[in-house]
Amino acid sequence: MPLAGDISMDAKKLFRNAAWITKDGDLDLAKFPIDGTLQQAISGDMAQFRSGLIMLGSMQSHGRDEAGIFLLGLLVACDEDLERRGLIVEALQGVNTKACADLLFAELKRVKSSNTTRRYLAAVIKVLTSMPSDLVQEGFVALAHDPSFSYKMRAKFKEVIGEEEDWV
Repeated sequence: MPLAGDISMDAKKLFRNAAWITKDGDLDLAKFPIDGTLQQAISGDMAQFRSGLIMLGSMQSHGRDEAGIFLLGLLVACDEDLERRGLIVEALQGVNTKACADLLFAELKRVKSSNTTRRYLAAVIKVLTSMPSDLVQEGFVALAHDPSFSYKMRAKFKEVIGEEEDWV
């Protein structure tokens, strides 16, 4: 019967050639294989889907731009399930690119505000407001003056603009 020490030695032997394991035994997300994570992110199983999105968001924040690009494509390809779409949007937090901002602004224009879509649209706005102002200022100004949005939605956009003194 192996002792606990023997098990850890076996694990060290098993992972010593894994490029994504640091010398300290930590996971290096910049080098972690992405294929399995991509499979999770397209899974029909909600737990697998969430796990894949969380890992892709973490990988992106550790310099894996391809993870962010996959998340953008996943949002474009996703069906109209607002729960799944909302989770993808949340995983885009930290993908501070013009492409991401443009896609999220397009979502605000595409999805009409209602009781059903309110939570989803709030997630989109939250991610946009976390982006650098130079990526989102123009988009929020345009939405704040777009008469196709309700007074309430335009007020939300104006509130975002007003929160950043240098945007005015």
